Amino acid sequence: MIHKIGFIGSAGLGKSGLATKIGKELGIMFLRSKDITRPLLQELGYDYEKCECVEKFLSQKEFEYDIVDKKIHQESLMTGGFITDRTTLECFAYALLSVEHYASDEISLLEKICRENMPKYTHLFYFPYTGGWFEENGVRTVNTFFQWKIDMIIRGLINDWNLSNVIVVPETGKEEFILSSLKGE
Repeated sequence: MIHKIGFIGSAGLGKSGLATKIGKELGIMFLRSKDITRPLLQELGYDYEKCECVEKFLSQKEFEYDIVDKKIHQESLMTGGFITDRTTLECFAYALLSVEHYASDEISLLEKICRENMPKYTHLFYFPYTGGWFEENGVRTVNTFFQWKIDMIIRGLINDWNLSNVIVVPETGKEEFILSSLKGE
């Protein structure tokens, strides 16, 4: 089976580190979301010191469409499978943070694009936000209420889009849990 694995969840939950390990274990490419967003932020002159919320900044329609296009294109090139730390569901969830800046047809089109891409993933693992903070890296937003907000949007979209997913419980050995879920197909 060709694995196209998507990790779903807010920032700072350890998805990238885990995706790196699992990608190596399975021999598939890890598509890191930062490989799309960091060059864009650099091109735009984003200043991490002056801007409080990088996720909110990137949720603007001028950027989110570009991020989604690059994400879908990047994934389409991976014929041998991949694992990613951000799916198009999160792209749409973050866009909803700036929904007031989108015309209704623009946000509807973005939802359609993101939603239609989700069945391309063979496995979805949802990492719920359970409060507290994991690791400050000088980039992501460390506001607990922001994390709750985006997690609520993500959970709502998972339910609304009727996506089959495996919930990764924080107390479990995450890597072993995910690998056993993949092997138990």
